[in-house]
Amino acid sequence: MIEYDYKGIKVEATVEMEQHDYVDAGGHCRVRFEKNIKVGVRFWKFLVDGNLTELAFIKSTLNYFMQCYWKRTSKEGSRIELMKTIHHSHKSHFVNPLSLGFMARQKNKKHYLEISLLENGNPAGEVYLDGPEVLMLDIAIGKAISLLAPKMIESEEEKGKEESGEKSGAESSEPKKIPPIQYITSFDC
Repeated sequence: MIEYDYKGIKVEATVEMEQHDYVDAGGHCRVRFEKNIKVGVRFWKFLVDGNLTELAFIKSTLNYFMQCYWKRTSKEGSRIELMKTIHHSHKSHFVNPLSLGFMARQKNKKHYLEISLLENGNPAGEVYLDGPEVLMLDIAIGKAISLLAPKMIESEEEKGKEESGEKSGAESSEPKKIPPIQYITSFDC
């Protein structure tokens, strides 16, 4: 489990292992382990639950701020132009729409990243992060992204076999035939 909790921002990643026993085509008992990885980033009430698009948006915003931060720290009065927002609107009328905003701010010649949450247009959370704090968050979100894995989806053919009671290749007495490997020997450009 990976856990990051700082100023109302939480990054969590958990892995659950599932063991599956099966018999292969040769009649040998085998064990297969399947990982169920759950990644979530929470900014107060705003939850990004394994959505790579939103995680990449947040990470790229943090990276952009840091690149500008390092360029601008030596220059007095220079501003970082950054204002990005992610919106979550729910189909349910009982859940208020949420907006998570990232904005560069400057105070006393120091640059900060303001992360704020608006719930139904009203402030619901706000934090100001300096350079090292933005780096900490960037590292945590980067680690969470690196743990994301594709989900295993059962093919329609396998679903049809299960519903009709047929055995799959791993359970049948006949081994599955693997098509021969084809090599490409020439390329047409």
